[in-house]
Amino acid sequence: MSYSESIKTAAKQYDFSNKKILITGASGLVGSCIIDILKECNALNNSGITIYALGRNRERLLKRFGSDVICIEQDIRNPLNASDEYDYIIHAASNADPLRYAVEPVETILTNIEGCKNVFEYARVHKNTRVLLTSTFEVYGKIEDVDTYSEDMYGAFDFHLLRNGYTESKRCSEMLACSYSDEYGIDVVIARLASIYGPTMIASDSKAHAQFLRNGVNGEDIVLKSEGLPRRTYCYVIDAATAILSILLNGESGEAYNVSNEQSICSIREFATTVADLSGHKVIMDLPNATEAKGFSKPQNCILDNSKLRALGWQGHFTLTEGIQETLKALKEKKD
Repeated sequence: MSYSESIKTAAKQYDFSNKKILITGASGLVGSCIIDILKECNALNNSGITIYALGRNRERLLKRFGSDVICIEQDIRNPLNASDEYDYIIHAASNADPLRYAVEPVETILTNIEGCKNVFEYARVHKNTRVLLTSTFEVYGKIEDVDTYSEDMYGAFDFHLLRNGYTESKRCSEMLACSYSDEYGIDVVIARLASIYGPTMIASDSKAHAQFLRNGVNGEDIVLKSEGLPRRTYCYVIDAATAILSILLNGESGEAYNVSNEQSICSIREFATTVADLSGHKVIMDLPNATEAKGFSKPQNCILDNSKLRALGWQGHFTLTEGIQETLKALKEKKD
C-alpha cells in the first residue's frame, strides 16, 4: 500500500469524536504521522476532532498540515497557554537527532526536561487532561547478559558520555511524569519508542537508518558506519503512531509501555541490507568521523518486549520489508 492508504486503514481503528488533542513536536517523525491519522479520522468518520499542532515554525506547520489543523508556533521550553482546553496531550517534542546530541547537548537536555515540566504543569491545573509522554528504549541503559527488555527492567548508564544527555534527560522526564502523577494526581502514560523510521522523518535526521533510507532514495550505495551487529526492534512510523494512540486511550495511568513490533527485529546491518536490496544498491563500509562518533550509542542488543502493549489490544501490521518498501516509495514520490 501507499503511505496515504495505510493512514486511512489506521484511522478506522480509533474514536476520538469531538475531542481536543494537542500534539507537541508536531512536525517531527512521530508527531506528524499521528496528526495525519487524526486528520483522516475527521475525513473518514466526521469525528469532529480539534487538532492542535505545536511547533517552532508556524509556516512549516501550515505547509505540512493545512488550515484544518490549529497551528501553534511555540518553543516547548515556554509554558503552555493555561486558557486553552485539551482532552489529550501527546508530548512528542524533543531533540531526537544524534548529531545534535553532540553539538547541542545542553539544548537537548533542557528541551526534554523543561518541555516536560511545562506540559505537566498544564496537566496539574487541568485535571481532566490525559498526557502521553514519548520516551525511548535508550532509558534502559545496559543490562548485562540481557537482550530483551521489559518495562520493569533498568540497567547501567554512563552519564559521562556526552550523547547520553539525551538519554539521561529522557530518564528524568519519565521520573517527572511519575512524580507529577504521585504528588499532583496528573493522568499520564509513557510510550517507550523503539527505533522508529518512515517517510515522515525530517531531512536532517542523522540516525543511521534514516541515512540508509536517504541513500536508497537518492540512488546511492548504503553507507554503514560500523559493523552493524547489534540487534534492535525497529518500528514503522504508522505502527508506532497507532501504538501511541492505543496507549493514550487504553493505557493505565502512571504506566510505561514499550512501543515495538516483533515482526521488525534485526541488526543495523540487516536494516541496511534490506534498504540496499529494495533500492537496487549495495552496502559499503565507512568509519565515522569524530563528531559523528560522539553521537553514536555503544553497541548492544536491545529488543523491546511488547507484550504489555499487545495486552491493550494493539498489534503491529508492518514487517520490516513492508515498512521500508512503503517508506522508500513515499520518499521517492515526495522527491519527484
